[in-house]
Amino acid sequence: MAGPTLQDRLNILLEHLAEAEREYAAGVPYPDPTGGAWPDKIAGIKKRIATVREMIANE
Repeated sequence: MAGPTLQDRLNILLEHLAEAEREYAAGVPYPDPTGGAWPDKIAGIKKRIATVREMIANE
């Protein structure tokens, strides 16, 4: 059984990015009580999106 395709991974990351940006804009507290912040989370998701897009382009 195969895992998600690169396009599936990209779509999931885009959904996570939209959700994180909505929650950040709404002022929802970051869910990790040990630290972290929405801007860091959003930047990390964007980095993973760029990586997956590059992988797709190189297919």
